[in-house]
Amino acid sequence: MDNKQNAKLNMSQRVADALAANADVYTGITPVVEAAAELNAIIDNIREVAKEQIAADVAVAGKEKRAAEGMMIDLAVRAANALYVIGFTTNNKELTNLSGLSPNSFYRVEDNAKLTLAERVYNLAQSQAAALSAYGYDSAKIDAIGAAVAAYRSIITKPMDTLTVRKQKTTNLKELFAALDSVLYDKWDKLIVLFKESHPNFYGEYRTARNFINTALLHKKAAAENENTV
Repeated sequence: MDNKQNAKLNMSQRVADALAANADVYTGITPVVEAAAELNAIIDNIREVAKEQIAADVAVAGKEKRAAEGMMIDLAVRAANALYVIGFTTNNKELTNLSGLSPNSFYRVEDNAKLTLAERVYNLAQSQAAALSAYGYDSAKIDAIGAAVAAYRSIITKPMDTLTVRKQKTTNLKELFAALDSVLYDKWDKLIVLFKESHPNFYGEYRTARNFINTALLHKKAAAENENTV
């Protein structure tokens, strides 16, 4: 939720509070009662979606990522050492190029580069499965490298899934705020006039609550302008 939406939500809550405080004024007037219930329902929905949006922003837990990263690197480096020896004895340059692969090779590059390095080792291990068996690498150990690579890939791609979820929540919020505008402008701003003369205090409380957003936004604008002039 951006600053403007947050200010509008605060204003709407003030309106809802004013309506609740004066509920006895319009009890029995069905369209007015329904409009009040509709406003409260939209506010509740906005708060729920905003909460889900915040949850969607939470990054992948660092502990989980570090554990998967450590496992993948450890398995990849072990296999790379065995593959290097195989390459040295068979004059296979593709394998001897693994000579410099170490934990530091992984830790000094970004996530996707780590994944690429580990995938390279896994693919070479699969192609050298027969030769690796002499070093105690059976199919289960090679599969373990693949599983570690897959686990790490799943973790580092979670933020992209999070962005997709957040985008959906943002769309939902826009729709809810459009509904909020409608119930305020198209219903309550018209309905409140019915009580202007009969219940001036109620009318005044409503108008004060509705004007709250303008004051809030002016304060935010002034604060931003002050920051820019510093």
